[in-house]
Amino acid sequence: MTKKLLYILIVLLSVSYHSYGQKEVKKADELYEGYEYLKARDIYLKVANRGYVSGYLYKKLGDSYFKTAEYKQALKWYEKLFKLGEDPEPEYYFRYAQCLKAAGKREKGNEYLQKYYSLVDDKFRSNQIMKKSYILYDNDIPLEYSSYKIEELKGVNTEFSDFAPVIKGKKFIFTSAGHAPVGYKKNWQNGQPYFDLFEATINSPKDVTGVKPLSGDINTEYHESSATFTPDGKTMYFSRNSYKKAKYSDANLSKLKIYRAEKINGKWKTVEELPFNSENYTFTSPALSPDGKRLYFVSDMPGTFGNSDIWYVEIYEDNSYSYPQNLGPKINTTERENFPYITKDKIYFTSDGQLGYGGLDIFVADIDEAGMVGDILNLGKPINSEKDDFSFAISEDEKYGYFATSRNYEKSKDDIYIFYKSNEIKKGDVKDLFSKMQDTIKVGIPKKETIVEGKDLGKLLKLSPIYFEYGKAEIGPRAAIELEKVITVLRKYPYLKLDIRSHTDSRSSAAFNMKLSEKRAKATRDYIVESGIDPSRITAKGYGETQLVNKCKDGVKCTEMEHRQNRRSEFIIIDTKNTGGE
Repeated sequence: MTKKLLYILIVLLSVSYHSYGQKEVKKADELYEGYEYLKARDIYLKVANRGYVSGYLYKKLGDSYFKTAEYKQALKWYEKLFKLGEDPEPEYYFRYAQCLKAAGKREKGNEYLQKYYSLVDDKFRSNQIMKKSYILYDNDIPLEYSSYKIEELKGVNTEFSDFAPVIKGKKFIFTSAGHAPVGYKKNWQNGQPYFDLFEATINSPKDVTGVKPLSGDINTEYHESSATFTPDGKTMYFSRNSYKKAKYSDANLSKLKIYRAEKINGKWKTVEELPFNSENYTFTSPALSPDGKRLYFVSDMPGTFGNSDIWYVEIYEDNSYSYPQNLGPKINTTERENFPYITKDKIYFTSDGQLGYGGLDIFVADIDEAGMVGDILNLGKPINSEKDDFSFAISEDEKYGYFATSRNYEKSKDDIYIFYKSNEIKKGDVKDLFSKMQDTIKVGIPKKETIVEGKDLGKLLKLSPIYFEYGKAEIGPRAAIELEKVITVLRKYPYLKLDIRSHTDSRSSAAFNMKLSEKRAKATRDYIVESGIDPSRITAKGYGETQLVNKCKDGVKCTEMEHRQNRRSEFIIIDTKNTGGE
């Protein structure tokens, strides 16, 4: 055989091989577009394992794992993609970053995340990363120093996904692909059965037993998930989908919609679809406000900032609804927000667009009656991890709650965990943190000439306010960091003396508030003195509700954020004689 004929044969074989690979990829694409990720992945892998090199192929392989939250496997293919030297679409910088962070490579992940935010012109989050404020969230303590204790909830979790816990009195309602749901024999795109809604009994926070399907007309052979209940427990909202066509295929599943059901004689009946649903967009994860007058939910409808946003509607007395309103760009990002959970003054939600560990994290923000959202904080470890952490619920007394996580994904997909919220601060942890994070925790030591009697040292230091939770006097993690800054200045100027003045809002009686403010003042002083500051340098007094900073006196209707402004501590300079330096 001549060299010329050999060359022609090689070219023909190469073209034939390339064409065959393209045909297989096209077939896999059809499966992928029909949400058959596992079947599509099998074909993509066969093509890749035969040595076929393509940026498009690597994208689809990475995506097939990313869509099913298998970040470790997705990382392998995204790494191959970026090694090709191509300039992929912005979303691949985001996905690669999330996979890197899920693998514990946070610094490298944030490099690609910053590139992503630059590409999509998200200046706020890009600047946060440049300033390393992904370590501290609005002066909150770093994620590693959170004060939660967690453990897996026994008796509820299965080998499949279990998530979206709800606490309703002594009832525990959740979503599961296990526990022999109605659609158990029909696997969908990630190889699991369809989701159904279940209930159990809360004997104690860690003892949940008697799992059974919700009674009535709720569960079908397709997806049901994410329940929320009116205050009287007689009405439930939940998510569901069905088939658009008779032929079975995940591609024929309708979009998720939100439904309403009534409890009649102990069973859920009269299921009806909400009027603002659409065949073209997803509506899911309903969550009622505590008074039952506002329904939050998640959608990708027009007006969404990213892949999915948190929206809300007002519920009128005749059970009609207002036009859906987006909760806004402070909480919604260019990526995924999901699973809102509302308390009297806070919104908890899940996001992979806010700054976090990798995958989905759980965040919290203040929210007032008008729907205005305050500063957004990451709940931190141990609740959040490098894996997906989502669907948060907390008890009315805020002493315990539940959330779902994929940190044991290889064993059991998504599991429900219980958490205990503790206000106990380990001073050693905070002080160790403070010494390690001097580049991030900035303490602007005031100049000697600016330290004047009568001034508030807190304002000189530009401290975040030492806010207290309603009715409580404990020093929380965020407050501890601010107090460490005060202690730093007291050590710099050993003759400086302070008067701590603690204030409450106007809720509760004046006598109760005066006593509470005394406890808060004492707790603040104790923290400083226990750090080695001479007790004679620190005085403390509670003023109750006698010195409000806004209009929120008795009988005036105010938002939670307005009331919080009155729950504060001041650090008034009372003596500067002989103020020197160490």
